Amino acid sequence: MSLPSVSEIRDRISKVEPEPIRYALEAIYLYAGRVSEVIGHVVPSDQTHARGPKGTDARIDEVDGHEVVLFNCYTAKRDGLLRIIALPIDYEPWAKPLFNYYLHFGPSHVFPFDRQTLWKSARDAFNGLTYQIEKYAVVDSALQKRYEIPRHDKPFALHALRHLRASELVSFYHFNAEQLAAYAGWKFSTVTRATSVMDRYVGSLLA
Repeated sequence: MSLPSVSEIRDRISKVEPEPIRYALEAIYLYAGRVSEVIGHVVPSDQTHARGPKGTDARIDEVDGHEVVLFNCYTAKRDGLLRIIALPIDYEPWAKPLFNYYLHFGPSHVFPFDRQTLWKSARDAFNGLTYQIEKYAVVDSALQKRYEIPRHDKPFALHALRHLRASELVSFYHFNAEQLAAYAGWKFSTVTRATSVMDRYVGSLLA
């Protein structure tokens, strides 16, 4: 998969208006998160839960002499299992502003809107960007057939932020498969999936 550069996506996000949408996109990116881990509401037709944070889901602490922001993230596909995203203020320029934004909301949802609202804004923010999906196979168990999906381009959208962040964590911060699985909210029993993601997404970033 060929992804846009980290710097280009960060630059585009930094210019998004209005402010709540910009911070929501920052949160999705920084958490390597899913949309449902950020939004505070769902529409009746949604099949997922809104597990977005409240203003109380962020705090500042110190680790090894460095000030860090700790964000609570409630994992979408694991019944809201808590994972904590630690972002050093010295190294992550979005960490402190995002923390300050959380402070305005107290016990209320930080991002009180649905995924459809976020999708529309992301479509505009990433307009013109695509990323390449390598060929893969789909198996139809009912028909007992295997279909080869050829390599193709796909518009850069919200879920691609998760892949790009995974690439950044591995290539720049040197995360291994276990660390990436913990950060992104995968089960440790499926660490091979994290390894697969590393193989699939990171190579293009390093190329």
